[in-house]
Amino acid sequence: MTIQVWSTDETDAGARGAAFGAAFAAGIRAALGEYDTVLRAAAIDLASSRDVVEDCLARTTEHAPDVAAEVTGIARGAGLEPWRVMLLSARTEVFALMKLTGSECSTGVFLPADGSAPRSIQTWDWLDVMSAATVVRRYPSAEGRQVVTFAEVGQVAKIGVNSAGLGLHFNILHHVSDGSRSGVPVHVVARRILDEATTLDEAVAVARMAPVAASSVLTVVAAQAGSPRAASIELTPAGVAVVEATPGRVLAHTNHFLDPGLAAGQVIPPASTTAERLACLTEHAPLVALPDPLERALALGALPDAPITMRPRADAPPDQRWSSKATLALDVVDPAIEFHPGGPADVTRAGWRRVPVASRTV
Repeated sequence: MTIQVWSTDETDAGARGAAFGAAFAAGIRAALGEYDTVLRAAAIDLASSRDVVEDCLARTTEHAPDVAAEVTGIARGAGLEPWRVMLLSARTEVFALMKLTGSECSTGVFLPADGSAPRSIQTWDWLDVMSAATVVRRYPSAEGRQVVTFAEVGQVAKIGVNSAGLGLHFNILHHVSDGSRSGVPVHVVARRILDEATTLDEAVAVARMAPVAASSVLTVVAAQAGSPRAASIELTPAGVAVVEATPGRVLAHTNHFLDPGLAAGQVIPPASTTAERLACLTEHAPLVALPDPLERALALGALPDAPITMRPRADAPPDQRWSSKATLALDVVDPAIEFHPGGPADVTRAGWRRVPVASRTV
């Protein structure tokens, strides 16, 4: 998988989107082809998918008009209909309506008891046949902050950090309420938090005001002027729960709910390794707590047969072949995102990269 880097100083959402769409038109079209193939393999009707996506675009226009303008701009720049581009940011909602479930992502956050810099790491796991191209994108938000975010090409956001020292990790969840109503895409909620929030409380407020149609967990890490906080914000159509980190301990999250109330309605695929991956992170808390992000990734990658590096099963159908596509860490004190293609077991010193929020140097 290739992780590209793209920066812009454009403050107009539509113009910013158009420039991105023109630059990444081929990658966006390729990604849409991948999604069409997977949806067909899962017997998901493409016409029904369009109805879901059109509704997601309408809800985004109401809830986050600047984000909707950027999506429309990307479509214009890439020469596509807006709903086609919106599919990339609404794929969780499409899969939720069609009850397609799977494993995705392992996140660990450590808050030192002495109030020093938080440490975080995450794997981004997705279908092996998907997302040959991803991008780390730096841009100015409408609120005047600089943001850097990793996402699939054409998505509005996923994992990232802003210049206020607030970072966000992203994992998928599944709940019986998924697909029970229309809603704002979870990727749009993540984008709004990165654009707008400066503290954990502000991030929670943004999350609570967005009615969602699918479940996910957004683990937020905030520097907060030397008093760092972190919490996993579990989102479902049935409600929102906040699980806050305890200083001196690792807050780990994979693909099942930590909140007991929401856990009562969770859906866990039979082949999921979510429990094993959560145990791996909690049992190796000293590795998650390592101060240097690269050393953190290398140490976790050196664990023998660690489940947090997911490998696709050759005997699984294409819509169930899960693979670790990237390993990422966030710096919220000197805001930056650090990353490497593949899972922790694939990380090398030479391939590790850092993209800061404050500079266009990469």
